[in-house]
Amino acid sequence: MTEKILEYLKQKMVIEEVQQGITIIRVVGAIIPPVDKTIQEIKNYFTTTDYTPIFSEKKHKHIIQFGFLPKVPEKQDIWLNVVLFFATILTTIFAGSLNSGGNPFKNFKDIFIGIPFSFSIMAILTCHELGHYFVSRKEGMITTLPYFIPVPFHLLGTFGAVIRMKSIVPSRRSLLKVGLAGPVAGFIVALPITVIGIALSDIRIAPTGGDYLRLGDSLLFYFLTRIIHPSIPQGADLFLHPVAFAGWIGLLVTSMNLIPIGQLDGGHIAYGVLLKKQKLIYIPLFGILFGLGFLWPGWFIWGLLALLIAGRKHTIQDSITPLTKSEKLFALMPLIILILTFTPQPFSL
Repeated sequence: MTEKILEYLKQKMVIEEVQQGITIIRVVGAIIPPVDKTIQEIKNYFTTTDYTPIFSEKKHKHIIQFGFLPKVPEKQDIWLNVVLFFATILTTIFAGSLNSGGNPFKNFKDIFIGIPFSFSIMAILTCHELGHYFVSRKEGMITTLPYFIPVPFHLLGTFGAVIRMKSIVPSRRSLLKVGLAGPVAGFIVALPITVIGIALSDIRIAPTGGDYLRLGDSLLFYFLTRIIHPSIPQGADLFLHPVAFAGWIGLLVTSMNLIPIGQLDGGHIAYGVLLKKQKLIYIPLFGILFGLGFLWPGWFIWGLLALLIAGRKHTIQDSITPLTKSEKLFALMPLIILILTFTPQPFSL
């Protein structure tokens, strides 16, 4: 079978070298122009075989590697996704109630106090993950529904949600779209929630003689606050309604996800645009994160986590076909969202 594939590839590229390993065959040469059209023809041919090709470029030479990849079944059990979703609704309701001064353990009716926060934060998280899910499916990838992470007795009641991509990413264009879809969808939902929440929030005299947790401002949150509440007296502060707090968290999580490192959404987007050149921005990014750690110690932890995930590689089936100019311009959107939503000092006393 492999000999037949090599005979076909001779029609589609000028072959300079063939390296046969135990499980992978590597063909080096030049794909016949137009390259993007030829790559699609080769992909279509491989659908009739048991092998999957991966296209890359090194030192101005095209490389096609192909080997056997087991088929991933599209049918999935969703019972765990459903259980975790409703469990996370419950834990976020409890968190919202406790954050608002309620105590469902003593008075069960206090559970209703937590509903505005729960539904707001769950709307943001769900739309973020479904953005990834629907776009990845549209790109032909096999992806799981979101797995929500419920956390009882926690400030937020959740550590968010994740989806798993079970098949290879077809192209850098697909990686860009999938990485971008989640933050943009989450941002679109978080924005009106934040506006409504700020409008429902109260201006009160800030307590004296004791510490209380202050939330930092992103550019977007700061300007929305000043527009909705143009005059906040000296000595007073804006005490966030649970819906506003959910919106604030949604914007913070969006900005953290858009940091262009590793397997974060921003990392997917940056790799789709820059490929291996993405590593050139790592050192200045780590420097910024650790510098910000002196404003909020959490950035030290985030910087270490980013360092750990920075080395994880992206596997793209076609990393040769370039992005169009419009796609490169489209990739500026997450950078704008990151600038608007980033909070240098999220928490302070």
